[in-house]
Amino acid sequence: MFIDTSILIEILISKEGSTEFNEILKYVKDEPIFISMIQIGEICDWCLKNDIDPKNRILMVKEIANIIPLNENICTEGSKIKKSMRDLGAAKFGPMDGLILASARSIDHRLLTKDRDFEKAEDVIIL
Repeated sequence: MFIDTSILIEILISKEGSTEFNEILKYVKDEPIFISMIQIGEICDWCLKNDIDPKNRILMVKEIANIIPLNENICTEGSKIKKSMRDLGAAKFGPMDGLILASARSIDHRLLTKDRDFEKAEDVIIL
């Protein structure tokens, strides 16, 4: 399962057995977890905003997730996805959102997120 940063943060802050954690597990099950390399930067940003040591959290992320590197195809597809989502009315859908969804699509995975900006995409599950 490819997870968005909003889900990744929820995994990092939720207690095992909590409602939020169980909701995520319902979708992830025993599947491997994937994220985009760009999400390492988003996690670092979140840590810095919350006075959390980014180094430790990034190590945790690397233990639970397979990281998909960026490449030219993902970058160009990400821009196309951003434009099409904006054309569909998702005004806040940004370049990083496009890169994350393009990364998920590059390995034929659906994206699990809490972000409503993705609701126009057919291959996204929104909690």
